[in-house]
Amino acid sequence: MPGVPHETMVLMLREHPEWLATLVAAVVHRALPDELTVIDSALRVVDPAEVRVDLVLVAENGEWVLVEVQLDIDDVKARKWPLALAALWNERDTPGDLFVITPSRAVAEWALSVGRMTGPRGSRLTAEPVVVQLTGDVAELLLDPAHPEMASFAVWTVHDRYGPEARAIVEGAAELIELIPDEALRRTLMRLMIAMLHERLIQTLRKASMDLNNLPLSDALRRWNAEYEAMHGLRIRLEESSKMLLKVLAARRLPVDDAAQARIQQCTDLATVERWVESAVTAATTDDVFRA
Repeated sequence: MPGVPHETMVLMLREHPEWLATLVAAVVHRALPDELTVIDSALRVVDPAEVRVDLVLVAENGEWVLVEVQLDIDDVKARKWPLALAALWNERDTPGDLFVITPSRAVAEWALSVGRMTGPRGSRLTAEPVVVQLTGDVAELLLDPAHPEMASFAVWTVHDRYGPEARAIVEGAAELIELIPDEALRRTLMRLMIAMLHERLIQTLRKASMDLNNLPLSDALRRWNAEYEAMHGLRIRLEESSKMLLKVLAARRLPVDDAAQARIQQCTDLATVERWVESAVTAATTDDVFRA
C-alpha cells in the first residue's frame, strides 16, 4: 500500500498541477506546457485492461504528462510504463512525457533502465522516463522565497530523515510557507509536512518550539507545534470514535468485513465517524450505517 510520503506528493500535485512545472524546471531544467489539467489516471490499453499511474496531466495544446511517485523499486513497472505511454499516445495522437519523482538515488537509477525489453531475436522496446530525483542535495534549491510553495517539496526530500540537516530544511521550509498569502493553503501544507515526517524529527521540532531558552523563537515553529497538537487531538478523537463504532456494531451483531474495517480505519473525518456511530445504534445492516 502507498505510504504517507507517496500520497502526500500525489495530493500536492493533483491539487496544484502548476507546481509540477516549477519543480521540474528547478530540478531537471525542463519546461512543461502551461496550464496543465488533471484527468483520469486510469489508462485503457485494451478493454477491459487498464494501467493506472499516479497522475495524468494534459495541456490545452494536447501535450500530456504522466507522473509516477516512486519510493521503491517495482519491477512490474517494466511492463506498465511502456503500456501507459503507448495508450495515451494512441488515445491523444500526440507524444507526451513520463516523469518519475523519487527521493532515492537507487530508485532513480533503476527507473532509467527498467522500461526496456529486448526480444529473443533483437526487437527492442524502450520507455525511458524523465527522473526528478528529490534527494537531500536539492532541498536547498527548493527553499526559494520566490516560490514558497516549493518548500513542501524540500521537506519531502527528507521525509525519512531526522538528523540536524533534516531539521534545518524543515525549519527553513516552515519559515517560507509563512510567505504564502492563502491562509488555508499555508495550513494545509503545514499539515502535509507534519504527516509525512519521521516521528523523531517531529518530536525534536516540538521540543524546540517549547524551549523558552531557544531564542529568538520562530513564530513558524510555534505554529508548527500548535498544528501538531491539533492534529494529535483529532487523531485521538478519531481513534476513540472508531473504537466506539466497532463496539456498537459488535454489540448489535452487525458483521464487519475487511472492506468495512478498512473504510472505518481510513476515514479521517471525525464528523463522519460520529455520524456512523449514531446510525449504528438503530441501523438494520452494516451497509445502512455507512449510508447515514
